Amino acid sequence: MSFLGDYPGLPPDRFGMDRPATRAPYRPSRWTRRPWFINALAVLILLGAWQYFAVTNDRVPALDEVASFLLIEMRGESHGGAISGEFWAPLSVSLQRYLIGLAIGLPLGAVLGLLIGASRLIRAVLNDTVLVLLVLPSVVWAFTASLWFGFGATAPVVAVVLTAVPFMAFNLRSGIAALDPGLTEMSRSFGVPSRRRLAHLLLGGALPSAVAGVRFAFMTSWNSLLIVEWFGATSGVGWRARFWYDALRFPGFVAWILLFVVFITLMDWLVLRRWEQRVARWQHQPTLTFAEDEVA
Repeated sequence: MSFLGDYPGLPPDRFGMDRPATRAPYRPSRWTRRPWFINALAVLILLGAWQYFAVTNDRVPALDEVASFLLIEMRGESHGGAISGEFWAPLSVSLQRYLIGLAIGLPLGAVLGLLIGASRLIRAVLNDTVLVLLVLPSVVWAFTASLWFGFGATAPVVAVVLTAVPFMAFNLRSGIAALDPGLTEMSRSFGVPSRRRLAHLLLGGALPSAVAGVRFAFMTSWNSLLIVEWFGATSGVGWRARFWYDALRFPGFVAWILLFVVFITLMDWLVLRRWEQRVARWQHQPTLTFAEDEVA
């Protein structure tokens, strides 16, 4: 009890003398706020949930079953009977189709996005078409490509192209639309050629949006490739996953789907995000230069 408690009429805690000291708010440590810790925690939570469902449900394969099955696939050993493991051949086929489709779709989408962003006439004609193509799900492109080109190597490439083009075009067009119109008017007033204005002003200013378009195209095109290989191909990652699903070998099915997820996740973490951050840093660097005759 404080000395104020001896005086009647004055509560002991009037001036806060007898109140317990308030604790400082909890602040997480520096390393718990780092992105790698948050990503690692999310992965551990997902693996824990997976293991829980594997224990409670007989149809869900456990982590060790999936890992051992994938290891047999990579080594080419026997799964029992006449069926042997295959890993590198389906993976290389899918990667080849994927890269060919992106090599065609990304430049086409970039050209289309530049034309829509630079020309009012082309924007009025094609802008709504690109939006419609953008909202279509990947399964539509997969079925469409399979219907047009049948069960072969062409349909997966076409599905990747059809998925990458609208994402690239829309993001690049949005980046151009976000530029200050005064910069375009000023470049025209100073007589900047159309080629330089298109390459340096429009494309340079919309470069972060273009990188975002590349990132989305990489992820969604991989999804389209898996779907079209699942329904309309006789080789590749999607076909191999479908093979083990039809054989009721669920560890094999989950192993190939997990490989699909791990590949696109590593591609996003190790390549695409770093590239996007580097482009953002490059764009914010000062670019003011002086010619030698102006300095003199």
